[in-house]
Amino acid sequence: MKNGTQLASSLFEKILETKPTRVKQGYGSFITMDFGKDIAKPLKTRTGVKIQYFGEWHLWIYMCAWRIDKDKKPLAGCEDSKEKIEVSLSELASRKLKKVEILNNSFDAKLVFGEDMELYLFSFYTQDKEQWMLFTPENKTFTAGPGSEWSYHDSDKA
Repeated sequence: MKNGTQLASSLFEKILETKPTRVKQGYGSFITMDFGKDIAKPLKTRTGVKIQYFGEWHLWIYMCAWRIDKDKKPLAGCEDSKEKIEVSLSELASRKLKKVEILNNSFDAKLVFGEDMELYLFSFYTQDKEQWMLFTPENKTFTAGPGSEWSYHDSDKA
């Protein structure tokens, strides 16, 4: 049985050399991005059926601080303006994910995009809040945090 950092690393290895799609800032400082093949899902709306696309892999950066660096210099952080974050995320989305390092048992991480950009994730909750989640094509979710806790479970289970 792998420990949490080993499992997270092995899951991220499966999406190396792919460009993220639908990279966007969500509520507050949340970031989401998809990787891999697009999957179409029909959704019923009040006006009919709408097709929504999802990646077979989905990363949700949730309750953690983060920073994007370019050429080893800070480009944008989780508390910067929405406009600055959008520009930085757009630039990050044009590059392939080259490397992921899980830095410690708190699941701080460094995601390297292309040759010149890094996305750093920093945990700051030790209870109650997860830092980030990686949803896989097998309908499973790796959840990092809170603190050094982690889980890997069916996506439809709490």
